[in-house]
Amino acid sequence: MHHHTIADLYLRLSLDREGKTAIDRQEADCRAWAERNGITVRKVHIDRGRSGYKSVSRKGFDAAITAVTSGVVGVLIVWKLDRLSRKGIGEVGKALDDFSRVGGRLVSVMDGLDTANDSARVTIALLAELARNESRNLGMRVSSAKRFLRQRGQWIGGQPPYGLKVDPDTKRLVHDPETAVYARLIADEALSGKALVHVARFLNEHGIESSRGGKWNSSSVMQLLRGPAFAGLMPQTMYEEAADGTRKYGSKVIPYRDPETLDTVSIGEGIITVGERELIIRQLESRTFPLAGKRHGHKQGTALLTGIARCGLCGARMSQAGTSYACSSNRMGRGCVGVTARVESLDAYVSDAFLSRLPALEPDDDLLAVIAERWVKQEDPEVFAKRDAVEAEIREEGARLADLEEARYVRGEFSGADAIDRYNRLAGRLRGRIEGLRMGLAEMPAPTIDITPLLDGELLGEAWEASDTAGRRERLRLAMDSVTVSKGRRGARFVGHERCAIAWADHSGDLGA
Repeated sequence: MHHHTIADLYLRLSLDREGKTAIDRQEADCRAWAERNGITVRKVHIDRGRSGYKSVSRKGFDAAITAVTSGVVGVLIVWKLDRLSRKGIGEVGKALDDFSRVGGRLVSVMDGLDTANDSARVTIALLAELARNESRNLGMRVSSAKRFLRQRGQWIGGQPPYGLKVDPDTKRLVHDPETAVYARLIADEALSGKALVHVARFLNEHGIESSRGGKWNSSSVMQLLRGPAFAGLMPQTMYEEAADGTRKYGSKVIPYRDPETLDTVSIGEGIITVGERELIIRQLESRTFPLAGKRHGHKQGTALLTGIARCGLCGARMSQAGTSYACSSNRMGRGCVGVTARVESLDAYVSDAFLSRLPALEPDDDLLAVIAERWVKQEDPEVFAKRDAVEAEIREEGARLADLEEARYVRGEFSGADAIDRYNRLAGRLRGRIEGLRMGLAEMPAPTIDITPLLDGELLGEAWEASDTAGRRERLRLAMDSVTVSKGRRGARFVGHERCAIAWADHSGDLGA
């Protein structure tokens, strides 16, 4: 078969520190195994700093699995089984089943395992569960160590809040002489009632960088102010624990309390006092949460064109601010003078354009093809991930063949009987590979979807009226890539076709934009 001697490598490292098994060591050992066994390595997929135990996104893992299940390669090589996964037989077993259905192999170099041997699966199942238990036990030991450090009031790791640093001797927080004055300025502005977006804009305008060296925004200012460590309190990140023992940490950080006394624990100096922190939090909550049955500020909820509307001056996204869409760069003080448009007017214009454009399309219009493709991808993303992987490999192999042909017929790099014979072998191998991939693609299911309701104005209108804001936005994103809004004249009436440029969907558009 066209792919049985072609392999991808999957490499992973949770913490890329000196003394750990480095990625380059993993790759060298995997490539050496492939060379000894006559296997050609096509691509290397890497997940750096990604746990194989926690519920985190691993793009390298997903791409490696898809390469095998789509038939692009026939073998996946890992350095050790625990590099592939530490979630036990649940995740590993599914991968083995998926590989088996397409005749693929999994090879673990250091474990000496190859699923080409039937007996390997039993060993893999045992090692997968051992890796899972090892990760769970390690997590318990780490948690115990963190509890010990927390009770002693020592910083347990990570970057301290802006304005503070860790004393190397005591492991407690102290003021950073370079940034503490700006951190206190942020606190004073917040205590005076200033809107956080104005605080962020002030910092950016004066060239004061955030702790990570970038621009400030209202979210980063809020996170700083709400953080317990900013007030000299030991922080604790809240998490949810799944049935299998894995933890998913959220964004909520609260003051840590001693499990015996239930008292908060000091972590050193703070930029603000505990009382000031409580006052700031009350002020922030009064702006965003209902009090006494009344809702302060604008109505909560995401606007229709969130992620779609763009500023015509700088290209930044526009988000709802009160009754208008406003340029996010302007709101964050990043230099743009800003574009605004009333939510009601802009939503109405774009909605009318969508509801009138689709029913007027001809059956062979390219826009319909893109809408149908996007719709199906939403309904069955796994199938399309496999098809996309095969199509991408066909393009890459086609480019290699074209370059090879140019080398012979244009650049004249193959001359003489031996060279031409070598060219014929290389070209034949590439053509066979491309043909095999095309055959595999033809055998894959090609999902279809009925888009006729989108072409019937009455049905489309009924579906639109029955949908909530999120449902309407999903429909818009099938047909539109963006809506760019230009700056209007003060006091002038909103005229949609003069101020809006709708980028209707095409194959180069990014659905996730």
